Amino acid sequence: MDVMSSCRCCLRYPADKDLTTPYTHLGKTEIYADMLKECFDLHLWVSTSIFSGICSGCVGRLREASDFKLQVQLSQVELLAELQGFRFEEKQPTDEPATEEDGASESSEDLVSPEEPPVIVEMLEEDVFEDNIILRKITF
Repeated sequence: MDVMSSCRCCLRYPADKDLTTPYTHLGKTEIYADMLKECFDLHLWVSTSIFSGICSGCVGRLREASDFKLQVQLSQVELLAELQGFRFEEKQPTDEPATEEDGASESSEDLVSPEEPPVIVEMLEEDVFEDNIILRKITF
């Protein structure tokens, strides 16, 4: 098989779609070169004189990777929102180990640092076409 007409991602199969052409899948516009850049920070060399394509197998894998990245980003936003306002201070090692008999058991109040203000993370905007989430950090 001619490498020049092969999929740019695997070189094993003929390319089915162009990397720079917008396609619509399930109501969402996809440009595969942009997805590779967003998901993996890969900047592919593309030329107007040479066909730069991707096979359907790699398109499926790219969609899965892109969806997984979005899932992780949304999970992190949800986790940060759940943990908002909680700052835990790191306990410095002491010469003597604390025991419950000494009355040195930690309470949840001991773990919150009074010096650091709580942080709230808000999701301002979700761009469904580019899968970008923009966060704003607000400190009180």
